[in-house]
Order: sequence, then C-alpha cells, then structure tokens
Amino acid sequence: MKIFKQSTLIALALLVAGGCATIPTGPSIAVLPAPGKSFDTFRAEDATCRQWAKQQVGASPEQTYNSNVATGAIAGTAIGTGLGAALGSTSGQAGEGALIGAAGGLLVGASAGSSAGQAAGMEAQRRFDNTYVQCMYSYGNQVPGLNPNVPAPSQSSAADPPAIYLDQAPQFIYSPDLNLYVAVGIPYDVVYTGHAYFYFYGGRWYRGPYYNGPWIFVARKNYPQVLLSYRVDQIRHFRDREFRQYVHARAHYSGRTYRPENRRWMR
Repeated sequence: MKIFKQSTLIALALLVAGGCATIPTGPSIAVLPAPGKSFDTFRAEDATCRQWAKQQVGASPEQTYNSNVATGAIAGTAIGTGLGAALGSTSGQAGEGALIGAAGGLLVGASAGSSAGQAAGMEAQRRFDNTYVQCMYSYGNQVPGLNPNVPAPSQSSAADPPAIYLDQAPQFIYSPDLNLYVAVGIPYDVVYTGHAYFYFYGGRWYRGPYYNGPWIFVARKNYPQVLLSYRVDQIRHFRDREFRQYVHARAHYSGRTYRPENRRWMR
C-alpha cells in the first residue's frame, strides 16, 4: 500500500510538472528567404544560424526548463521528507509521514521549479531569437517587423518622422569601409557616426540622439560625408559583409561592436 501511494503521488507530481513544459525548442520568429534564393540554400543558412544562436545562449530553453524542474523536485522532496517525518513521529508513524511528505514535497517542488523554469526559459528564448535573427539577416533573408503595429511607408511629409519599435537596444558593428557603426539584426536601416544616429526611411535620412529617435528630417546638405559618399544599398552591403565576418569569427572577432543603453520607445 505504501509503495502504491508513493508511486502514484510521484507520477502525479511529474505529470503536473510535465504538463507545464511548453517552452519552444527553436526560434519563435519567422524569417523568410530573400527573393530568388533557393530553399536548399535557405535551409542551410537556417541550420547554421540555429547552431550559432544555441552556442551564444549557452543552454537551450528546454534544458533551462528541465534543470529548474529537477532542482525544485529534489529540494521539495528533501524538505517534505523532513517535515513529514517530524509530523508523523508525533503519532508514532514517522515512516508513513516521511513518505507522504516526500511525495507532497516532490509535487510542490516540481511545480515551483516548473514556474522558475518557464521564466528562465522565456529569457533564454528571447536571447536565442535575437541571435538567430541577426545571423539570418546577415545572409540577406527577410526579417518581419518586430512589432505588428509598425506603420507602413506613406506619403507623409518629411516633417513627420517615422517611428521605430524595438524591444531592446540593437547591436551595432563597426564597418571599416564606411567608418561608422551599422545596426544589425533589425528590420531598419540605422547607423551611428559616434555623435548621432541616422535612420533611412522612404528615401530620406533622419537624425536622432538615440537609436529609436526622436527623429528629425535631415536635408542632404547636412548629411555627414559617409551618407553622401554611399547609397543605402552600398551601406547594407558593407554592413552584411562585416556581420558575416562577425558571425564566422564568433568569440575571436577582432572588430569593434557597440550596443547602446536600452531606452524606451520615443517619438
């Protein structure tokens, strides 16, 4: 009877914890192949970027989740055993109390570990997605907007700067060819000269003090020299080439990178 009770409660605890395991095992952001790119090439790039993202995160979301569940279950079992034995000894049934306490502690500990694993797994998923998107973007693939409410280009006047929506500060990589920093892994053309940010939209350049604005239209006569010397497609070419070197070199990359401080969206 004791064995039956123990096995039943343990199975119930694992079932409850396992029922919460909804952490994805890959990127949660859909990336589309560049126009004209073969599907086989896209699949190869996808596999490379998944591996790169996994290495950068260090542990997959599901590994993080399972580790937290196991830790919580072990701790809960140990605490429950002690409390159950203590309570059971008052009635002369320490062994029975320890058994019940262990099973109950396993249930509570596994549930607590599951909750902690969910939170840690979500953070790991976010970091995995960001790294994966940066890698796929460097291959020229299409990355959908990070916010479905991003307005489409319109015929608005130059005095109405467009909005940029980002959930965190983007990564910038220094391009020696351009002599400035270019943002990677985001669906916007943003560069940083060391003094100001410039954002290309609708055939115009806008200037701002932060990576997400506020933006002010810049007349061509006030462009920095680099924006006069290179078209936006050339800037993208040098950006993608440098980012491919960054991805390939990984921890041994000798170039310069820059990530500004996170700042909430502004207009």
